Amino acid sequence: MNIIKLNAIDSTNRFLKDLAKKSDIDNFTVAVAEEQLAGKGQMNTVWHSEKGKNLLFTVYVELKGLSIDLIPYINFLSAVKIRDVIDDVLGNVSKIKVKWPNDIMSYNDKISGILVENILKKQQVDACFIGVGLNVNQLYFPSHLTKANSLANIKGNEFDKEMVLEKIILALEAVMNVDYIYNNLEKIKQEYLNQLYKINIPTMFMDTEQNIFMGKIVDVTNEGLLLLEKENDLIYSYAVKEIKLL
Repeated sequence: MNIIKLNAIDSTNRFLKDLAKKSDIDNFTVAVAEEQLAGKGQMNTVWHSEKGKNLLFTVYVELKGLSIDLIPYINFLSAVKIRDVIDDVLGNVSKIKVKWPNDIMSYNDKISGILVENILKKQQVDACFIGVGLNVNQLYFPSHLTKANSLANIKGNEFDKEMVLEKIILALEAVMNVDYIYNNLEKIKQEYLNQLYKINIPTMFMDTEQNIFMGKIVDVTNEGLLLLEKENDLIYSYAVKEIKLL
């Protein structure tokens, strides 16, 4: 387990991507920072984190030969395995779910965000960078982050960050390889759906034109699109940038 510890960095994803361009790095090399100055999530959102309190890290994973059609399965697998570790360290004290596409929720509060970036070669995945922000020991959040929470707040005690990090890396190492993904497509997808936040529950959504409507998540396609059943009983598909859950 090759872990590169950093004090302050703009982005652990960017750091590892730059390192991979300059030299060969070992599979499952991890960059972890005490502070991230330009961490980002889905759709270029900013990830807030109090210095030294949380886990901010990126895992480099070789996936040579994986079809680009299976990129969504990297997201499915990453989210589920990280969710499972969080659920385990909390001792099943809180309802931990995956919010599409790959945030981790405790009830209605966000405790982790995941950003997967891929290196592609000739219609295949060569490697990926799994960036994770996980609120571990931070107790207070800025007033505008009304739906943020942490493991320490949920459990009522601080956690050993290195222990949590090691558990996540080991969980990813066990499954994040080409053979496992190809041989377990149905299982990976079903485990993701089993843990999906708000599935089959009527929920408010907003589209890119600021239209607010009621819908029910009924599925996620193999391409990673969200399938919603609206009040007219028709099914509509949405990509990440096309809809927001309110």
